[in-house]
Amino acid sequence: MDNKEKKQNRINELRIKIYYTETVRDNYKNTHTRLYETNSYYLEKLKQELGELEKSCIEIDDSNQRKFSRVEIQGAVRLDFRSEQYHGVLDNLSLCGSFVKGAFKQSKGDICKIDLKGSVLDQEVTARAIGSIVRVNDSGIAIEFIAMRTDSYHWLETELLNKAVDPSVLEDEIFQRSIFEFDDDLVYSSTFNCNKNKLKKLLDLP
Repeated sequence: MDNKEKKQNRINELRIKIYYTETVRDNYKNTHTRLYETNSYYLEKLKQELGELEKSCIEIDDSNQRKFSRVEIQGAVRLDFRSEQYHGVLDNLSLCGSFVKGAFKQSKGDICKIDLKGSVLDQEVTARAIGSIVRVNDSGIAIEFIAMRTDSYHWLETELLNKAVDPSVLEDEIFQRSIFEFDDDLVYSSTFNCNKNKLKKLLDLP
């Protein structure tokens, strides 16, 4: 593993830690002032280290995102970045990520919790994942999936196969080129180095 890859892995780890620490800190906001302040101090240190690393490291591009077929699927999406929450519209979906239309005041690398719904009018969440922004433009944001529960992954597989123009291409991607690994009820990306226990907690897994 070269120095650039080590830095990128640390950047990914810090982004997850920051999202997780914001979640923990906010739980203490109205109940335990000292723990809230302690977590706030730790959060600032993490953000400082992240900022310094990002300045010294040209990030690995999002080529993995484009190796997988994108299927046009419309649906409602809720994105939770802890500090900001948004409602957007799903434009397309792939095995490793999605593009969400909307106006978002977020940056490449930001971590979020993604709630996918069956349709724009549907209120029920059909799949939930943890993701990272890999591209931002005027139309919306491209998100790479980092982790999800197995039931969400099975929904993703089924939805892509049902909506794909050529399901055989999707079958090859699912069975031959999947970037995901499995740990009990957790499905996580092998290309995004981070702590599995933190991912489980963010997805409410035991």
